[in-house]
Amino acid sequence: MRIRSSFVAMTICAAMGMAWTPATFAQGSAPKVQQSAPSYSDSELKSFAVAALEVQRINDAYLPKLKSASSPEEQKQVEKTATAEMVKAVEKEGMTVDKYKEIMNHAQSNPEVAEKVMQHIKNVQ
Repeated sequence: MRIRSSFVAMTICAAMGMAWTPATFAQGSAPKVQQSAPSYSDSELKSFAVAALEVQRINDAYLPKLKSASSPEEQKQVEKTATAEMVKAVEKEGMTVDKYKEIMNHAQSNPEVAEKVMQHIKNVQ
């Protein structure tokens, strides 16, 4: 099973501290590089899955606020607040943003890692 592209976009953007709207991601995406995946423990992948679900929840909560922002300054403030909450959600699971980003990158390029992540997501939902 593949991870949905909107899910991937928002979680990668959150991990990288980028603006997390789909249009912005499409403009700033880099080509994927096939990498050999390091071995992740089940606890690391479970922590990642829990953090990713929380990042998704935060994204869902803030996206309407971003769309209804009346000025670029208000949009930046909404993005800043949402990104801070996403970082906090990742760190709450005992994971650094860099580690979160690393696992997400490997989940994008390695179907085996993606499948393991999806299994953990199903188990925690």
